[in-house]
Amino acid sequence: MKKEKHRHKEAVSSQKHVTAINALLLIQLILMLTLSIGITQLISISTSGMSDKYMTTIADERSRIIRNYVESAENILASYSHAGEVRRVLENPSDTEAVAAAQKYTEEFSKDIKNLEGIYVSEWNTHVIVHTDPMTVGITTRTGDSLKALQNALSDAGNEVYDTGIIASPATGRQIVSMYRAVYGQDGNPVGIAGLGIYTDGLVDVLDTLSSHDMGRSFYSMIDIKDRRYIFHTEENRISSEANISPLLALCSSLEGSSEDKCGKFTYKVQNTEYVSMYSYISDMGWLFMIDDTASEVYSLTRNMRGYLVLFCIFCFILIVMFNIINKKRQDTAEHLTTVVEKHERTRESLSNAVYNDFLTDIRNRISFSSDFEEGKITVPEKAAYYFALFNIRNFSKVNILFGEEAGDMILVTSARLLNQNFPGAQVYRTGSDEFVVAQLLPEGKSGYDQFMESINQTMNNFSRPFEAGDDRINVTYSVSAAFKSKDVNISVLPALKNIMNMSVQQGPVIITDLDIANI
Repeated sequence: MKKEKHRHKEAVSSQKHVTAINALLLIQLILMLTLSIGITQLISISTSGMSDKYMTTIADERSRIIRNYVESAENILASYSHAGEVRRVLENPSDTEAVAAAQKYTEEFSKDIKNLEGIYVSEWNTHVIVHTDPMTVGITTRTGDSLKALQNALSDAGNEVYDTGIIASPATGRQIVSMYRAVYGQDGNPVGIAGLGIYTDGLVDVLDTLSSHDMGRSFYSMIDIKDRRYIFHTEENRISSEANISPLLALCSSLEGSSEDKCGKFTYKVQNTEYVSMYSYISDMGWLFMIDDTASEVYSLTRNMRGYLVLFCIFCFILIVMFNIINKKRQDTAEHLTTVVEKHERTRESLSNAVYNDFLTDIRNRISFSSDFEEGKITVPEKAAYYFALFNIRNFSKVNILFGEEAGDMILVTSARLLNQNFPGAQVYRTGSDEFVVAQLLPEGKSGYDQFMESINQTMNNFSRPFEAGDDRINVTYSVSAAFKSKDVNISVLPALKNIMNMSVQQGPVIITDLDIANI
């Protein structure tokens, strides 16, 4: 009887133990399921947010590239319209000498502009006086209402550049960035128009070379929120057509009149396919740049994560392993996104350097000089002056013919290095194929004059020595002209230096001319 009671107690105890184990397993299963559901939600939200942030970053970065591309073109047009040749020909359009000088300046100025469709000067009625394409000179580009609309837009823009956006070139049919700037006479009334067209080929090449990780079907477009028409699209046949996507039209209405740059997203459907559009609003231009892709591709990472977690719930015994794999994948994705952002930043910096720096000599170029010394941009401290020197290599083309382009490149690089050494603290520019300009801020008076003249003499002494290119010893002759200015420093200094150089060839030694009193 006692044995039966003992076995009954053991059976009860064993049953309780099994029940406890089953309860523990049930609790673990519930905890695992709860944890799995929670992790699934967390991962979905996190990866969706990362995908949105990634596309937003790309949209913002590419809109900055577009802004830089347009602003660079604006700076080119502004610099061109400030030239003395442009102003003189507009004040005297029937003066054949002024027309010839302006045409020559236009052709020389355009040589350094990449992807140029055309740059020109016309009278206020759009009668073309000078153009990079001489065949275009003499035509009138606008009449009637279109002429009046352009004149009103230029008057509203004042001294600023008026952008008409990205359009199809009337001459070539290719996409260009088109812009105009009014030129005013001494009486404050407009006397003419400077126009510029830059092909978007360079912009498209930059945008297409930027990586779109796991978004092979993405496409970009840009719309003018005022008229809701596409001004840029990867499908060229849609340029100038009106947008017909309801969420996009609603977004344009909400952004119209806003002066603040904004980024965000919206979704829409086309033939039962859902698309996600990340946008970046360029407020000062009134342009909305967008990158669109299918929702399935944008959130492919989220979908993949959910699949992993479903398998994780089925095979609970590999919970820890799967959790580590997912965390590792998230970390790799975050690191990759950081790498992509850094790469895009380097691309943007490279684009800026390509526009403002000379690739061969690694010094600033003519565009940079025009930008640095725009009218009204430079303020000279009291009792100081800007000293300028123009160095020109005579008959440089013969060096390339006799000794080869590599020898010519070596002479240019060495010349730039010597100028930097002999003019410490100065800004050195390569403003032409065979000319350099030095700009240095020095004390006004004898001390600054003597210091600058000493640097010039030292440089000319260095330049008088033969350049060694392999077994060849090449003698190169340099011309130099110099001037200083303490008032109204601007890009008109460069034409003045060239005039001084032309006169100095006949007059002899180098003299630093005071441009504040000289009539050059």
